[in-house]
Amino acid sequence: MRLLKKFRSILGLSLILLLMLNAGLPTQAIVKNDDSPLKSAEDTEYAFVQFGDAPIASYDGAVSGYEATKPANGQKVKLDSPAAKKYGNKLQAQRENYKKWLAKQMPKVEVVAEYSVTYNGIGLKLNGVSLKDISRGPGVVKSGYSGTYQKAMSTSTGLINAEPVWNALGGQVTAGNGMKVGVIDSGIDQKHPFLQPNEGMKAPKGYPKGDARFVTDKVIVAKVFNQNPKLSAEAVDSHGTHVAGTIAGKAGTMPTLGDKSLSGVAPGAYLGNYNVFPGDVADAKSLFIAKAVEEAVADGMDVLNLSLGGTPHKGADLLDMAVNAAVDAGVVVSISAGNEGPGNYTIGSPGTAEKVITVAATTNSRTFAMTLHSPALEGGVTMATTGTQGGEVKEPIQGEYELWSNQSSGDKLACSQLSGKPLKGKIALIQRGSCTFATKINNAADAGAVAAIIYQSEGIEEPIPMSSDEALIPAVMIGNTAGKALAGWEGDKTVSISTDITEVDVEPNLLANFSSWGPTPNYTLKPDVAAPGVNIYSSVVGGGYELYQGTSMAAPHVAGSAAVLLANSQKKELGWGPAEVKAALMGTARNVEGSVPPGIDVSDPLKVGAGIIDIGMAMDTPVMAFPSSLSFGLVRPVGTQTYKMAVTLQNQTNKEQTYTLSGDDNLILSADSVTLRARGEAVITVTVKDRGDAKLRNGSNVFKSGYITATSGEEDVIRIPYLYVIDYNR
Repeated sequence: MRLLKKFRSILGLSLILLLMLNAGLPTQAIVKNDDSPLKSAEDTEYAFVQFGDAPIASYDGAVSGYEATKPANGQKVKLDSPAAKKYGNKLQAQRENYKKWLAKQMPKVEVVAEYSVTYNGIGLKLNGVSLKDISRGPGVVKSGYSGTYQKAMSTSTGLINAEPVWNALGGQVTAGNGMKVGVIDSGIDQKHPFLQPNEGMKAPKGYPKGDARFVTDKVIVAKVFNQNPKLSAEAVDSHGTHVAGTIAGKAGTMPTLGDKSLSGVAPGAYLGNYNVFPGDVADAKSLFIAKAVEEAVADGMDVLNLSLGGTPHKGADLLDMAVNAAVDAGVVVSISAGNEGPGNYTIGSPGTAEKVITVAATTNSRTFAMTLHSPALEGGVTMATTGTQGGEVKEPIQGEYELWSNQSSGDKLACSQLSGKPLKGKIALIQRGSCTFATKINNAADAGAVAAIIYQSEGIEEPIPMSSDEALIPAVMIGNTAGKALAGWEGDKTVSISTDITEVDVEPNLLANFSSWGPTPNYTLKPDVAAPGVNIYSSVVGGGYELYQGTSMAAPHVAGSAAVLLANSQKKELGWGPAEVKAALMGTARNVEGSVPPGIDVSDPLKVGAGIIDIGMAMDTPVMAFPSSLSFGLVRPVGTQTYKMAVTLQNQTNKEQTYTLSGDDNLILSADSVTLRARGEAVITVTVKDRGDAKLRNGSNVFKSGYITATSGEEDVIRIPYLYVIDYNR
């Protein structure tokens, strides 16, 4: 793997390499760099009840006397329309009826949220009352506990081919002009230089909304979603500010490190701060996140970004339903896939929602690092990344190192303490894995070490920023090969760590080792696409810039891309909505070039979806597929049932086009080619052919996934991912 193509010293600078949140917390949208297990996604304190009628965003007119409120394709829900107001009053009456019953039967239960736009129900704080009891109320069709969710730019815009669409919109600075992107996260630092309005930029009519202390002509909404009345929309944690910079950071901004200016994907877009992780809140309840989704839709956001996640559920959970309804309302929703990979069934909720765009993470093309010198290393030097706060290397370090070794267990992971001070005055060399970085570093400190070197997992050569806020001594990470060289060295065991910062070119477009894989528990194909999510340099609270990684950093690339594609659609009067944006991004996505570590099949859509987004190609896609991926679900190897789905190919041009269709031996296509008239469409039927060996009964499921391609000429190609699961459990 290409590690050190280029070293450029940037003298006199110090680097804070931060990966959001305490590494001890299980996270879905932050890279799971601590190797600790997920905790339960729910408790019994908060719950929700759902009523039978559809929410306003999804209501199709099925109730006599009430007109449909679901918008037409390419349109957004109109909450001020007479039909929406009338139907909304109906839903409100149902909620009031339930609340009267609740006040009489269980007065200690608190109503903490009400929904009608993207969900029809009520959020409750139970205060000891059972789920069964609240389910008995009038009109309730479903109830459940509220899940717990965690927070899950530079050259990365080039990796998604942003320049063509910037040029089409009149230049980079104003790309995405007029679009409103809601960031449902930990707040946005509206004072940050990267997030300032462009010259002449003014908040649209009707804005700003929310807390006036935290809004500008760029950040046009500031709202908080938490039961604690003392918390505000102010950005304390930097995660949301980093995400916001990737989406719509001001073009041409010069950061602390490097000689390249920064830009968000959609620098001309407005931002909405919907803070669901206010103050030091690390775990947000789905009740409050769903309410943020609802208000963002009501506030007129065009795009939503949710770089967060929790444990998925079989069937649709509260947040899945809310984000699907937001898409019904005409809003593009981008969600991080999660950081529980590698492994199937690791996509986090609400990235499991069918209609949203769920995003996997790939590598960026550069990072910043310091250097570690030792005679044990080939060439005597390797790059190293440091930790955060207590774990940050602020001054040069030199000394003798010693490999961590637990005599009783042979443990080299430093996840348990050593007796005495066997490492007094030394630098501890530790393997990555099994526990948090802070745990490793502090166990080394307890053993007398003055610093720590953590080396990467097997096959991974690029170190990553470490979350080590609670660490007692400074620490760095190095690659696996360098770590093993130090561990096996019998000579002079001295190392020196420089604090001079170096810009390093690393290999881009590789699938990140932490990125979650599909399918969902409902056997839906996810993720949908991939985007850069490793070593993403963007804004943090207080005016600085830091490197983060995780699918949290990949999703805002898609959110920003959606904003510029919608702006392009408006300019050209194409009438695109969420379905068209998703179809364009998926159909034109490019191959992922490899993986970290090597050996993962990156041609499998369960890992990468349709591939890495290319918004320059998406802008002018000649044909779209609806749906953009095919999920057949469980397929039985025996029986007479036929498993088939229809896909519509829609010509986006003003000329007739003929496409050749191809799949693989798993499928039968109803046609080998199709001719589409100008702006016309055709329906293709796709049937499952290979249903597996009917004699096999091994109690496991087998995934069948791949791509259907539609090709016209040499370069005009779109592909449609598919998945079915052979059910050997019956």
